[in-house]
Amino acid sequence: MRTQTALLLAFARGADLLILDEPTEGLDPVMAEKLLELVVGSAADGATVFFSSHQVAEVEQIADRILLIDRGQLLLDTTLDSIAQDFRRIRGVYDRPLPSGTLTLDGVKRIAVDGRTFSVMASHNALDIAERMRRHSGTSSVEVLPMTLKEIVLESLKRDQG
Repeated sequence: MRTQTALLLAFARGADLLILDEPTEGLDPVMAEKLLELVVGSAADGATVFFSSHQVAEVEQIADRILLIDRGQLLLDTTLDSIAQDFRRIRGVYDRPLPSGTLTLDGVKRIAVDGRTFSVMASHNALDIAERMRRHSGTSSVEVLPMTLKEIVLESLKRDQG
């Protein structure tokens, strides 16, 4: 109740800057939705809102710009529009491994290999990356797929094993 009261006071006063850390934690779904609507309304009225949350759906609902920070390191700095337009997963299946350096291209954020399948997370330049993958001899297939914010977050937070 204290958190709700403090938030309501900030919204009522028309604050120019709101810094919210997990503001919906402990709220029931109805109150959480009302709070998110207040946050969006404040931003629409010109307030700057820094919103920290582990709830990806909440972030997608209210954010314009996404910053992903892990252990003090900035892993991602993008917009929701950029995610929808630019981020892609490019999957290629090969009869033999790709030569080292084949996928050293602008926009390649992460490469995962699972048997004969190479999966590339691209932040941009997806068509050029896919074309490079198609040109390699021994290619069975290459597909380009959109990525959700949740997939990008999970992929960005993966730590290399070994």
